[in-house]
Parts: sequence; C-alpha cells; structure tokens
Amino acid sequence: MNAARQGNSGAWRPQAVLLSLLFHAAVLGALGWGWWHHGAPKPVPQQLAIEATVVIDKSMTPAPAAATNPPPAQAAPAPEPEPRPPPPDAQAQQQREQQLRAEHERELQQAADERAEHERVLREQRERAAAEAQRLEQEAAARKAAEDARRAKDKARRESELRAQLAEEERINAARGSAAATEWLALIRDKVTRAWIRPPSARAGVNCEVLVTQVPGGEVTGVEIGSCNGDAAVRESIKAAVLRASPLPTPTNPDLFDRNLRFNFHPDE
Repeated sequence: MNAARQGNSGAWRPQAVLLSLLFHAAVLGALGWGWWHHGAPKPVPQQLAIEATVVIDKSMTPAPAAATNPPPAQAAPAPEPEPRPPPPDAQAQQQREQQLRAEHERELQQAADERAEHERVLREQRERAAAEAQRLEQEAAARKAAEDARRAKDKARRESELRAQLAEEERINAARGSAAATEWLALIRDKVTRAWIRPPSARAGVNCEVLVTQVPGGEVTGVEIGSCNGDAAVRESIKAAVLRASPLPTPTNPDLFDRNLRFNFHPDE
C-alpha cells in the first residue's frame, strides 16, 4: 500500500506543477495580448473561474518564487456612458421649457427696462421741478430786491420832499411874519380901498375880512367876504373893489406870495 501510494504521488507531482504553470501562462498571455491590441488598458472582462484541485504532497518542496501566482492586475475604471438623446416627446417638452424660460427672461428684461425708463422720467421731472423752483425763487428774490429798492427810493424822495417842504414852509412863515409881509398887505389894502365905492348903507367903522384867491402876478381869481359888520351892499361893494384892484401888488420877496390871501378891510382907519 505505501509503495503504491508513493508511486502515485510521485507521478502526480509533475503533472500538478505543469498544470499550474500552464494556467498562469495563459492568463498572462491574455493580458498582454489585450494591452497590445487596444493600446491602452481596457476593462478586463470577467474571467470564468476554473475550479481545480491540486493535490500536493506535504513532502514536496515549495515551488520557486518565479512560479508563485502574481498579484491580479488592477482593473481600469469603466468609461462613463454617453448621454442618450431624449425621446421626441421629451425633446418637445425641453424646447417648450426653453421657450418659456426665454419668454420669461424677455418679460423680466422688459420690466427692468420699463422700470429704468420710469425712474429716468421721474428723475428728469424732479430735476426740472427743482430748476423751476430755483428759477421762481430767484425771480421772487429779484422782484423783492427791486421792490425794496423802489420803496427805499420813494421813501428817500418823500423824506427829501418833506424836508424841502418843511424848510420852505418855515422860510415862508418866517417871511410872512416879517415887516415886509406887513408892508405888502398894506399895499394891497390901500389899492382895494382906492377902488372901493362906498354904498349909501355903509356906516362908519366898516371892518370886513376879505379872502382873495390869486395867481402869481397878482391876478385875482376869486373873492369871498368873511366876517363883516356891513350889510349885503357893503359886502358886494368890497368884492367889486377887489376885482377892480386886480392885479394886486406883488411882493418883492417871492416867499411872501400867497395864493390864498387873507386881510382885513377897514377903509375908515
């Protein structure tokens, strides 16, 4: 028995080693041919597993290092699958969606343009309103300045005229209160007395207030009799005497002239 078993083991050992070497050589040859044929690493197709039973005697020596199984080659990454074109219905749906997006974008752009235009119009309106308000304000300020200047000028003119009038009145009052005024009135009264025709009803001691309106040069334009102690005939006679005495004597000092002259007529003195 032992002799037969040893004979069988001795016959199986070379065959097992030969089968192992042939299997590894076939695998390496297939890998090398695939690399050379495609020029780049390709995914290694799944190899069918070969089941084999190798009976190795424990007394056999280990195989050389060159005869050991090499590590399996790393599989290359599988290429990404190319996208398949969508079916016709999906293409139409995609086109409609693109059209809707484009239409929506156009509407958004149109709304943005309208909003920008509206803001531009509002900005121009505000600028025009501000310019108009500034112009009106400047015109109002210019009118106010011109009105203030006119009022100041008018005020100065009135003040100047008033001062001149007051000075003239003071001068005239001073002149009319002088002896020259008394002499001028005496000349007028004497001329009227010489022109008076005494009526029969006149009594002695006639004394009447006479108001005469005259123009420069002494021309009489009106006569009125104020308080008087004579009757109507006396009054009328005095009026007639004043008109006959026109033009009245003129003063040597122009300040003495008075358009509305007032004096007392008493011819008996």
